[in-house]
Amino acid sequence: MAKDLTKALRLLTGVDPNSLTNSPEPLKDRGAAAKQKSSTLNTAKGSGSGIASPLVETNYANREFHTKIMIASTDGLFTLRIKPVKKIFMKDALSNDVLLEFKSP
Repeated sequence: MAKDLTKALRLLTGVDPNSLTNSPEPLKDRGAAAKQKSSTLNTAKGSGSGIASPLVETNYANREFHTKIMIASTDGLFTLRIKPVKKIFMKDALSNDVLLEFKSP
């Protein structure tokens, strides 16, 4: 059956099944990619400081939350009322303040 389908497709597309001239040409060898080296200047603008880990939450009571929402399990048997976190206040290893803000679900 596969031979019949192949023959029918070749006839529809105008390709002679007995001709080798209609076959695509084989790909040419390209060889390995050339080795390259490059460098760039560090032109990033910024304060030059980052967050030093570890981050430590200073006080759980300072967390801010979004409004409560109800989420259901995929089968609908269970529903949970959750209070998603909005903001968490932390300090990094250098005692700098770090604020984590989360979008509303």
